[in-house]
Amino acid sequence: MDVRSGRVLFAKSADLRWSPASTTKILTALLAMDALSEETLIRISERASVERSGSAIGLEPGEQWKARDLLYALLLHSANDAAVALAEAVGGSVQQFVVAMNARATTLGARRSRFVSPHGRYHPNHQTTAYDLAVIARAALHNPRFAEIVRTQTWDLIRPGQERRMVINTNSLLWRYRGADGVKTGWIAQSGPSLVASATRDGWQLIAVLLNAPRMYRDAAALLDYGFGVFTPVRVAAEGEVFHEGPIGRGAGSLVAVATEEIVVPVRRGAPVEKRVILNVTRAPVRKGQPVGAAVFTSEGREVARVTLIAAEDVRLGSLWSRFVQWLRR
Repeated sequence: MDVRSGRVLFAKSADLRWSPASTTKILTALLAMDALSEETLIRISERASVERSGSAIGLEPGEQWKARDLLYALLLHSANDAAVALAEAVGGSVQQFVVAMNARATTLGARRSRFVSPHGRYHPNHQTTAYDLAVIARAALHNPRFAEIVRTQTWDLIRPGQERRMVINTNSLLWRYRGADGVKTGWIAQSGPSLVASATRDGWQLIAVLLNAPRMYRDAAALLDYGFGVFTPVRVAAEGEVFHEGPIGRGAGSLVAVATEEIVVPVRRGAPVEKRVILNVTRAPVRKGQPVGAAVFTSEGREVARVTLIAAEDVRLGSLWSRFVQWLRR
């Protein structure tokens, strides 16, 4: 998946529901970062301290940790106890946090997912898909704090009253692949090895998701190589670019339709991009900034992007005489 546009460049069984294991923690971190500052102090509960199965950093009840250190423990060391501590700090309870997780997933477009925990330990109802994980990771990578953490190879945890402790990122693709900058590993017996990976080259970032992949690092590298090698990013629209200028029914002037944003989309190298303008406003008056249509871009017979068009200026209703002349010309 292209991070900027969300376009999927290659997929296999992308909508198959599967246990995500610790890749769940991408969504946990996203919600925590939205709600907590890095300096927020979190008191560790008894519930969080007993979450020792699988990966953990051994939180003790009553300790106070900065949210920043818990986030690094969550995303680098994959600490399950840190996941529970953050969930309680944000939602008040794990149960309420899970409600927020599912609501956020739906809002992002990850509609085939159902989460029942903030850490991803096995539960038969805790499932997502490769596509949904890519959607969630894409949203998370747009958060600079998240992006900074997941590209970090090592981090010194500052534990209250104790010496610093180094944690090493479980994502060894950061050492293996040129441009690798995220995101999160996952493994439980029921899920198999899983990886959400990202890499950036020449300012262009891609995501690769693999679930139940015994050779996940090799396969992630192959997917990323395919994306970088076969596709190239193309700017098809600039913010304010004029896509239509012409007379409009009953108008005293011309309608000038401009793009609302810059659109950069990956297309296969050498493939042409076609443009089609669709106007849904045919009569004056038109207000400046009013949506008037869209520009649709296709490549190799498939739509690859579209941008909303708005009026660059007001178009007043013409006089009775000018409208009569327009009628005669038509």
